[in-house]
Amino acid sequence: MSHDGPHDVVIVGSGAAGLCAALAAAVGGASVLVLEGSDRWGGATAVSAGQVWAPANHHMADVGVADDPRDALAYLLGRTSGRDPHLAAAFVDAAPRTVRFLEEHAPIRFTPTTLPDSFAEAPGGRTHGRNLEVAPVSLGALGAAEELFWPPPFFAPVVTNEEITRLRLVTGGTPPPGLIEERTAAGRVALGQGLVVGLLHGCRARGVDLLRGHRVTALLTSGAPGATAVTGVRVDGGPEFRARRAVVLACGGFEHDRALCTRLLDGPYAHPVTPPVGRGDALRLAAGAGAALAHTGECWSWPVTQRPGAAWPDGTPRPELTLAERMLPHVIWVNSAGRRFVNESSHNVALAFAELDPATGHPRNTPAWAVADARYRARYPFAGARPGQPLPPHAVEAATPAELAARTGIDPGTLTRTLRRFNEFAARGLDPDHGRGTTHYDRAGGDPTAPHPNLGTVAEPPLCAVLVLPGSVGTKGGPLTDERARVLRWNGDPLPGLFAAGNAMAGAIGPGIVSPGATIGSALAWGWIAGTTAAGG
Repeated sequence: MSHDGPHDVVIVGSGAAGLCAALAAAVGGASVLVLEGSDRWGGATAVSAGQVWAPANHHMADVGVADDPRDALAYLLGRTSGRDPHLAAAFVDAAPRTVRFLEEHAPIRFTPTTLPDSFAEAPGGRTHGRNLEVAPVSLGALGAAEELFWPPPFFAPVVTNEEITRLRLVTGGTPPPGLIEERTAAGRVALGQGLVVGLLHGCRARGVDLLRGHRVTALLTSGAPGATAVTGVRVDGGPEFRARRAVVLACGGFEHDRALCTRLLDGPYAHPVTPPVGRGDALRLAAGAGAALAHTGECWSWPVTQRPGAAWPDGTPRPELTLAERMLPHVIWVNSAGRRFVNESSHNVALAFAELDPATGHPRNTPAWAVADARYRARYPFAGARPGQPLPPHAVEAATPAELAARTGIDPGTLTRTLRRFNEFAARGLDPDHGRGTTHYDRAGGDPTAPHPNLGTVAEPPLCAVLVLPGSVGTKGGPLTDERARVLRWNGDPLPGLFAAGNAMAGAIGPGIVSPGATIGSALAWGWIAGTTAAGG
């Protein structure tokens, strides 16, 4: 098949949404071309943990958990705001079907994880089973992982999420050298890389054409203004690729376009952890074709830390997700006024960074600091330093709260009072101010070997602190779609020939996060919907 086409379906982007759309369209009988703008496959999916939130999936029975799509829909609608319920229903219907589809048409085997929904206690929530991950997948003829994907963050992507949990790798455990060496030698990968590898194998087997280094800069259209149809794409440098049936935008959000973030986001989320590929292409392309936009103020918000000099291969700063410093005992977060402002262990903790000070109109909780004591340092990682290692330069250490306040600019009197109050209750395993440690999600990320998985006093010197920054794993704003993933005009009519999925579309889940794996679960489900519909299904 010629790359020049024309193809039936052209997919823009090669993350979970794009590759799933490509596979679904190909299985539906369409000729398919995938255009990836960078020289690496997989986008943010390939550097993620690869968790897939798929309510009512058939693997839940393997772990003895019953689910019902009606429960999943009730849970989803109860935790979202301003969303079309038809889109939520479409996701709930598509998610388990997508899981079966991928296992049938790609070398992917999903296994359930022990992760709970973010609000498992809410009506329709589940404590485990809805989150899946891929079993390790062989790279095979694709080549070396370092030549295919952006470099991974924390762990060699050969261990699974469940192994990370069992071995306590986030909370200070030692990576298993034997297992890592064995899987590395066998060319097997897991996590987000494993998901992308499985999707690439499935696409190749179905004859999908795959091109890297082809950033789409324009949509080709036909028809009069206001009644145009999308007929293909133009890439940077001039080449055009025609699409007989559809173009699917799946090239991520706009978190790496600073101007768009400043103008659109409802919060100071200026520190994305994703590779530098979410540059707003889908937003601009769809808007230029007359698409309606929605939820442009939202993102998949996360707290992050930034090590000096940490960067992607192109020099873009690379923050890291804040994990241990929010989930484990003997650490709290305070703002510059010295006040705790949030349940540090909650999944939607970063939404607190958007809160404004009514007196100034500026964010009241940035800058924020994670403050830990010597007991924390003896057991857990802090600011990237493992127990026993010296603190890195971007962390601060002090003998007393007053000294720590002086070195960080935190109000000393309020910090001392905050620590005193927190410690009085933490010693009893309580947090009456923010309820930390009271949910399944909180406890799942804590230390099961501690007296309380999330709470412990912060009192034993020396104290240490590190800046916690408002970051994201992608944005949620983009072209509005219907339940078939067709992009809509402002009048509500479908824009012929244009589909969107993943972070390229206006997110159907929000404004907060409903579960680990919701980003990729949503991307896969909407990719499957888009590809199936675009192929004529």
